[in-house]
Amino acid sequence: MITHIENNSLITKHQHGFMTGRSCLTNLLETFESWTRILVAGFGTDVIYLDCRKAFDTMPHSRLLAKLQDYMVYLHRC
Repeated sequence: MITHIENNSLITKHQHGFMTGRSCLTNLLETFESWTRILVAGFGTDVIYLDCRKAFDTMPHSRLLAKLQDYMVYLHRC
């Protein structure tokens, strides 16, 4: 599924989780670099932290499956 998503550019370059060559560390480094550029340019920045740990549990799975089909990701039962 990841290969299909990467080959068809179906996910933003800002996604780090589960992507080849990306991790929590690369996400943190890119974020820190972005904040530094903003501050060096003389601007302020606000940060909001969200805990999405349970997001998958609260989302209707049928909606998630429909979204995957919209992206032409088809799941087959074994």
